[in-house]
Amino acid sequence: MLPQTLVAVLLLLPLLALVAVSIRYWIAYGRQEQHGSGKRHIGYNRFFLTLMAVGYLSIWPLWVGGIVLLFLNRAHAVPGILILSSSVAPLIQIVGLVLLYVGSLFFAWAVGSAGKVLRPSTSGVHAGHRLVQDGPLGIVRHPYYVSYVLILLGLSLTLVSPWPLVPALCVVIGMGPTARAEEAELIGLYGQEYKQYQQRVGRFFPRPFR
Repeated sequence: MLPQTLVAVLLLLPLLALVAVSIRYWIAYGRQEQHGSGKRHIGYNRFFLTLMAVGYLSIWPLWVGGIVLLFLNRAHAVPGILILSSSVAPLIQIVGLVLLYVGSLFFAWAVGSAGKVLRPSTSGVHAGHRLVQDGPLGIVRHPYYVSYVLILLGLSLTLVSPWPLVPALCVVIGMGPTARAEEAELIGLYGQEYKQYQQRVGRFFPRPFR
């Protein structure tokens, strides 16, 4: 495996970046909520929305816990850590770091470019909502959900542990029905404009030839 301290540092850097971006996001969200702008609530299925919440909220303790254990050189002591050959493990960890960085960049990009209109699922659709079709939302319609999966898969491979795959599975199961509920509301708001956007941009996977 790669040196544990090196892996810990490589995991810490994107985490700090996302924390900084997220703090700005939540401050802006709090200010918007205080203004009391009108909003429409989305008819989510609570079961699938709960799965999404479990997946998202699991990212942070898994990420921080992995970093702490790596800095303490105790990562191998965690139950479920996979024992791989010395030649295979570093390659798997490198792939994991690539996925983690891609997911982190995608998350930060989504917050930075469309954070004012991409709000937490339970906050509903605000009256000032506008349809964003560029940036990460020009690649996939739900960049947040895609980033959650990439980050969790990246953590699993980087830590050589199956535990992050559990919340990743929660996200994969929950994101389809959750996304459909959101899109039904957005079709009601934007009509044909959103339908054309759906045809041009994939829900979770890019459509490069559209």
